[in-house]
Amino acid sequence: MVIKPFVVVTDRGGHLHNALKLMEQMADKPAAIVTTHGPDIDSLKKSYAQVFEVPYLFRWFGKTRVFNPVGAIKHLWVSARLAWKLRPRSVVSLGASNVVCFCYFARILGAKVIHVECMNQVTTKSVTGKLLYPICSELLVQWPELLQVYGPKARYEGWVL
Repeated sequence: MVIKPFVVVTDRGGHLHNALKLMEQMADKPAAIVTTHGPDIDSLKKSYAQVFEVPYLFRWFGKTRVFNPVGAIKHLWVSARLAWKLRPRSVVSLGASNVVCFCYFARILGAKVIHVECMNQVTTKSVTGKLLYPICSELLVQWPELLQVYGPKARYEGWVL
């Protein structure tokens, strides 16, 4: 259950699209959306009062993901600063590794973390799911097969998105 005020944290692109679809189903709008920079963010800023961007944790060169130490330090700093500024009571997470740091900082500050596992994770845990499971209050899976894989915090509610 989401406690207000809540923040939605996601990556841009498909994860952001899924987050928007999920928010359409929710009774309340989030206090803020935290995401990575991309061309779809400008239109998002017209619809939601507070949209914040965090820098990418990794750089992509074609299909190769490369760790960027300077970018990672900047990502940690911005994530910590945003978590401190927003002080959400709940965080709804949809996305890849760029959401993890914000979720940990928000959890340290007392927020409840709810992670929605990606729909294409049918039988195995995602990296983000593995990293967030220890701090999650709930982890929503979209396939019943994942209930046994994740454990007691996981909950299946059908296709969320």
